[in-house]
Amino acid sequence: MKWFLYIGFPLIVSSSLSQQSLTLQTCIDRALVNSSQTATESSLICSSRLDKQFHWWSLLPNLVANAGVNTSFGRRLDPFTNTFATSSVNSQFFGLNSSVQLFNGFNYFRKGRVYATTIQLNELALSAKLNELKIQVIETYVTLCKLSKQKQLTQSRIEKYIQIQTIQRLLIREGRINVIDTLKSQHSLLREQELFSNLSNEWKLKTMQLNFLMGSPLRTDFTVDFTSTSMIRDKLKLQEKYRLESLEIELELLRHQLKSDRSDMLPSISLSGLVGTGFSTNNKDYSLPGSPTKSYTDQINQNLYEGIGVSLNVPLFNRGEWLKTNQLNAVKQLEIERKKEVADRLLEKHQLELEQYRLNNKAKLEQIRELADNLQLIYTKSLLLYEEGRLTYTEIETALMEWQMKLIEAELLKMEHEILNLYEH
Repeated sequence: MKWFLYIGFPLIVSSSLSQQSLTLQTCIDRALVNSSQTATESSLICSSRLDKQFHWWSLLPNLVANAGVNTSFGRRLDPFTNTFATSSVNSQFFGLNSSVQLFNGFNYFRKGRVYATTIQLNELALSAKLNELKIQVIETYVTLCKLSKQKQLTQSRIEKYIQIQTIQRLLIREGRINVIDTLKSQHSLLREQELFSNLSNEWKLKTMQLNFLMGSPLRTDFTVDFTSTSMIRDKLKLQEKYRLESLEIELELLRHQLKSDRSDMLPSISLSGLVGTGFSTNNKDYSLPGSPTKSYTDQINQNLYEGIGVSLNVPLFNRGEWLKTNQLNAVKQLEIERKKEVADRLLEKHQLELEQYRLNNKAKLEQIRELADNLQLIYTKSLLLYEEGRLTYTEIETALMEWQMKLIEAELLKMEHEILNLYEH
């Protein structure tokens, strides 16, 4: 056992000293580069950018190759000879078709704006997700700071109970107190040790949660520094701000989409061209005896056809689809406008609540600190009176716990005040 104390204790101390100390900004930076937390939002941005990138390809003409082999039975008109065939006819054809739209009611530009607005919407969703992730990291980090402070205060109370027990042993020798006081102090000491163990277990759980958010190994241990909470680079935003911006972009997207749909109702002009050839067993060479089928090469060269054309398409009747689209778009715009009003009021409400929390927290923190200082003085004086045998152990323990509870309350209020200051004013 002695060897363990001589060898094990220095190892434990050196291990605790070697633990990495992480600032809040470091934790935030690691969490923001953890792509697994924002995989969906990043994928949507990539998809919308690809849609925008390949949109200009719609200006290029399309090219379609076609080929086929046919076998015909019975009386039919052969397209290559323009004559009727009454027997079995085998034919082949090859060709290329191409078309390009010259005018489509400026739908190309409308679609481009739709794609650009979609990118903005997806980028805003990513920013909102990152802001939410920062909030989770900060809340977890501050919780660890609270647990660290509670562990320190619990350890301090354990030391104070040990100090009280030392005084009790002296008073027992002098016959000035009963042995029951030592049993009570021992019970309080065990209770504080149990609390310290529970706090240590909760600490481990929260470190695993923070490691998960940062993408670090879950068993990584570290220490935290509460003073680093006031030194983060970017302030937090209320989620309602992102909600309001998102609704504004959605409204703009609806307007662009309506213009794009309206372009489909305008006339369109397209240019098309084709080239091809074919072979048919019905294509005979009547200049030769027996009228044999013309050779494959001769038919391919002779049956070559080409064509070019311009077509104008004018929509006349689409069974009310445009009216339906227009009215549905108007209903959706009205819905978004109402949601914007609600989101704007919620944002104002939360901003006012946040400011009120700051003011109340600051005033309450000053009061709690004053009470804690006063209770510390009461405990110090009570301890002196207990040494003189003028107070009972119950009174000294009550004074200690009242002071410690106010001290904990003051520390928690201070940390909550720092969290409130991390939000934009």
